[in-house]
Amino acid sequence: MAIVIATVIATADAWKHERFAEGVPLPFEARYSEREFARLRNGLVPSAMEDKWFVYYEAPYLFFHRSWTGRPVYRIALEATGEGAVVAEALWATEWASAENADAAYQATLLDFLISNLLLGQAKPFPRPEGLQEPAPGAFQHHVAGTGYREARPSPKKPWWRFW
Repeated sequence: MAIVIATVIATADAWKHERFAEGVPLPFEARYSEREFARLRNGLVPSAMEDKWFVYYEAPYLFFHRSWTGRPVYRIALEATGEGAVVAEALWATEWASAENADAAYQATLLDFLISNLLLGQAKPFPRPEGLQEPAPGAFQHHVAGTGYREARPSPKKPWWRFW
């Protein structure tokens, strides 16, 4: 006898959230297979305090909101293809993008991490921002994504005069 696990499909009504009003483009490109596209459309409804994200799909957009506040962070337009879907547009909420030290390239990397780990069940390491000073190891990662993910530290840059 096969055990069937029901999947909760996230809808806009599944969690409190604010509307995504406007955003700035992110340098994020990705292609997803039909199976991955189906998983993206399922979204994510938080089930514990450690779950930091509420994600839902409302064609053609995949919305990412912080679970505790409901504030919008990302909106991705997905365009269906014969093999699955491709990201047609990725936006970062203006509120976040206009903050001091906003880094669109890092946000694109973080968005890839969130999609890969939270929605597709992959095991990519958490992207640690370069030069991050945090009170305790893993504190920033826990704040952003929850716990339980490997961390990828940026590789140290060699001085320009070193060739080896």
